[in-house]
This record gives sequence, structure tokens and C-alpha cells, in this order.
Amino acid sequence: QSALKELLQEIHVNTKPSVKRVGRALDPNYGEGNNDDEEEDSEGEGEQEEEHLTQPASTLLADLAEKHRLRRRTLMQHSSLLELLELPSLMDACVRSSLYEDALSIAGFANTLERRHLMESVSEKEEQKQTVVVGVVSEIRRREADLRRMLIHRLRGDVTMPQCLEVVTALRRLNGVELERRNNKSGEQHDLEGVHAAMEMRLQVDFLEARDAWLEGGITKIGSAQAAAVAAASDKGGASSSRTSAQAEQILDGIERYRTRCFEIVTQFLAIFRGSFAPSTSSSNNQDHSYSLLSMWTARRVQTFLTSLNTNLISHVHDTATLRDALDASSFFASSMGRVGADFQSQLAPIFEPLLTKMIVGYWSDGLNGMSETLKACRDAGIAGPLFGTETSSSKDNSDGINVDDVDVQSSRTPHPPRSLLALPPLARFLNSYLTGLNELRRCLLPGAFPSIRLAHNKLIADTKMALQANERAALTPGLRGEATKLREAAAKMKAEFDKCVEPYMKNSLEVALGSFDYAVAEADKVRVEAEKKAAVLVAEKARVEAEERAKAEAEELAAKLKAEEQTAAAEAAIEKVKVEEQDNSKEEMEAADLQSD
Repeated sequence: QSALKELLQEIHVNTKPSVKRVGRALDPNYGEGNNDDEEEDSEGEGEQEEEHLTQPASTLLADLAEKHRLRRRTLMQHSSLLELLELPSLMDACVRSSLYEDALSIAGFANTLERRHLMESVSEKEEQKQTVVVGVVSEIRRREADLRRMLIHRLRGDVTMPQCLEVVTALRRLNGVELERRNNKSGEQHDLEGVHAAMEMRLQVDFLEARDAWLEGGITKIGSAQAAAVAAASDKGGASSSRTSAQAEQILDGIERYRTRCFEIVTQFLAIFRGSFAPSTSSSNNQDHSYSLLSMWTARRVQTFLTSLNTNLISHVHDTATLRDALDASSFFASSMGRVGADFQSQLAPIFEPLLTKMIVGYWSDGLNGMSETLKACRDAGIAGPLFGTETSSSKDNSDGINVDDVDVQSSRTPHPPRSLLALPPLARFLNSYLTGLNELRRCLLPGAFPSIRLAHNKLIADTKMALQANERAALTPGLRGEATKLREAAAKMKAEFDKCVEPYMKNSLEVALGSFDYAVAEADKVRVEAEKKAAVLVAEKARVEAEERAKAEAEELAAKLKAEEQTAAAEAAIEKVKVEEQDNSKEEMEAADLQSD
């Protein structure tokens, strides 16, 4: 009951002024001069009400009849008006359902409404009567902005060429609707060609920005350093080699994904926007602006790729095999972009060459540090056992590493290490580390890194000599405890062996590893000549020895013969003397017998 009373009171308050005006209009005694403003209190609320001027009954009834006729006509167009008012909602539903053709049709119909009901209005009073049309058109304009944002957002996903062409066509039709709206405005002059060119340029920029976001999103998930670190951390039970392999696979996958997406974006852009601008008659160069825009985008993407690649390689690549795979993938990417005029192979060398040199020098530095630590530990402990090894008889025979039969074979590959180093294990391990670095170098041989590798080789030789000299000086220091004599002997022998055998061998191995076949052939010829000279000396020495032995044997034989002859002559003389003595004795006996007989 209280609610009903409040409702009746509200109806009474709202209808009281109208009832009073109708009563005054129907009262014949009420004159026009009494139409003054009156103020009344409304149920104690203290509100003031200004009464309208009261008109005569004929005028008021005619106005009411006109309004009634207008309302009847409006009621007859009720369904059409409902359809008109539902246009913004319908367009919003089309936008959400990706019905771009229907949404664009509604946007075009809004231009028709604006041209028929708003732009043809003569006075502002007539324009103010079209509040419904104005509201509907403004709502459709807001839906057009939503449609544009949704179309551009669709380009941020993985779309094929037909889908991309469909979206760009819809955006161009939306630009056409905007141009039509500008053209429909009366009293305003627009450079429609300039506006269309600006819209087309803005469409290209929006296209590249949206596709750029799609590219960045895919690379962040697959090929980035963070993804490689996550993949490595997820494999907690695997070995370090498996984690390294996972990181390498992430980087290679990232390069391939980047290549595929960049080339796809460039292909889509060229297929859709090539020749979209007519050459400007006012410009002297007559160039297409789309190519300059694509060139700027491509240059920025290539620079971003190179920066990301350099960061990932430094952080996650530690062997030359993976470095070579990354170089192959990047080179293929660069050559693929060369088909659209964006070949960047020349920019890969400054990234890969320093990394290759760093890896090779790392192996060499580890070998030198290991040898220095071994020498220092032996000096501090006073033991010389780890500094000596067993030297076989074959190592003594081939201590110089010369084999005349293998000279032609060794000219194109690393020669065999000197076997004499088996007697010096620290120096042999150092040489093994050096050869390991050369083996890694062969997996990714970059000519641009040769000068830096040669400089690193020279520095390694100098550092090794300094380390061996420092070891010799420390071994010669008075008061060295333990096996001081053997330590001094090992230090002197290692220094002499490095200068005599290891340094030339390292130089020869480096040149062979770098592919300097002319140097290898020259060194092989030099070795061959030295071997031939040594063989000739050995043959001459052997012939001399044989000649001396032969002459000595002949002299001994002659001396023995002479001695035998002398002995024979002496025997014959003795026999002859005995015979003469016997004859003399027989004569004397005969004379004695004769005398006795007488």
C-alpha cells in the first residue's frame, strides 16, 4: 500500500502542471495577459517550477494532432526503426564472429545514412531532429575502429597467404569506406589521392608491425637464449653433453624458424603490396615507397637477428661442430634473403671468426696451463717421476720424426708427433692439447680467422718458452729439495726438446691444418732433401767403414801371409843349417874314421 501511495503521489506531481495548462487552455475567461510565471512548492520539497506560456485551445489541439500523426507514422515504421537501431549491435556481432564482409556492408550503409539524412540537411534545426541517425552512425563508426583493431590483431597470428590477403582486402575496403565518408562531406576539400596514399602507407606499416609481433612471439618461444636455458635445466638427469646438445638444437631451431618467418613475411608483403603505389609524377626518381619501407624493415630484422645470434653463440656454443652448424644455417638464411635483395652473408664473418679463434685458443691455453701446473707441483713436491716417461727403441730411431717413405702422405695432413716426447709426459700432454685445438679448427675452417690464429700461435710459442725458462730458473735455484738433480735435468731436457723438435712440429702442423699446401709441400721437399742428405751421409759413412774394415782385413791377411812366409823361410833355413851341420859332422866322423884306420 505504501508503494502504491508513493506511485500515485509521483503521478500526481508529474501530471499536475499539464492538467493546469489544459484547464487554463480550455477556460474561456483565462486571458493571454495572465500568462505569468508562477512558482509552486512540490509536496514540501522546495523545488521551483517554471510554467510554459499557455496557448489557445485551437493551437494546442493542432499541435497535438500533428504530434499524434507523427507518432502514428513512426509506429508504422516501427520494424524499420528497430532494424536501424540494431545496426551497431549487428555490426558488433559480425566483428566478433569474423564476418568481415557483412560488417563492411553495414559500414558502407552508415555512409549512405549519413549522406541521405545528415549531409543533405539545410539548417542546424533539421540536423538536430536527426538525433537517432546521428547516434546510429557514431556507434557504427566506433565499431569500425573495433573492426580495424581486430583485423590487425589477426595479422599477429599464424596466417596463410590467402588469409593474409583476405585481411588486407578487408582493411583496404575499410579505408575505402573512410574515403567515401570524407568525399561525402560538403564544403570541405580533400586531396583524396594524397589521403589514399597515406592510408595505404599506414596499412603497410600496420601490416609489418603486426607480422613483426608474430615473428618475435615465435622466436621468443623457440630460439632464444632463455628457451635454451629452460631446455637445459629441464634435463636434470642428463649429462652435460646432452644439455649442450639441447642448447645447440634450440639455437639451430631458432635460426631456422627466424629464416622461415622472415622469408614468409617478405613474400606476403611483396605479393600484396607490390606496385600498390603509382609512381609519383612530381618526384624525379619515381620509386615505389613500399620497397623503401620493406628495405628498412628487413634491415632492422637482420640486425636484430645478428645481435641475438651473437648473444646466443657466446652464451651457449662451446664447440666448433655446433658453431659450424650455426654458420651453415645462418649462411642459408642469408642466401635465402638474397633472393629479395637482403643478402647479409658478409656480416656473419665478424660474428663467427672471433668465436672460432676464442675456442681454439682456449684449448691451447688449457694445455699450457696444465703443463705449468704440473711443473710447479713437481718442483714444490721435490719429485721428478711424473716428468719422465719410457722411451722405446723405436722412438730413439725416429726421434726426428723423419720417414722418407711417408713424406708424400704427410704433405696433406698433420704429421705424426715425435715419439721422443714419450720420455717427457708434460710436454707430450701440451702437444696433445695443441693438436686437439687444430682438430677443432678443421671442423669450422674460416679463412678470415687465419691471421688471428697465427698471432695466437706465435703468442703461445712465446708463452711456452717463457714458462720453460721460468721452470729451468726455478729448478736451478739453490736449496731445491727432493730430487733436485733430476728436476734440473728434466727442465733442461724439456727446454731443449721444445726448441729442437716441438716448435718446428707445431708450426708445420698449424700450416697443414690451415690448408697451406704450398708450405706443406715446401716443408715436405725440405724434409725429403734432409732425409736424402742424411741417407747419403749414412751410406757414405757405411761405405767408409766397410772400406776401412776391408782394408784392415786385407792388411791383416797380408801380414799373416808375410809372417807365414817368414816362418817358412826361417824353417827352411833352419833345416838347411841342420843339413849342413849333419854334413859337417859326417865329414868329421869320416875323417876321424880315416885317421883311426891309419
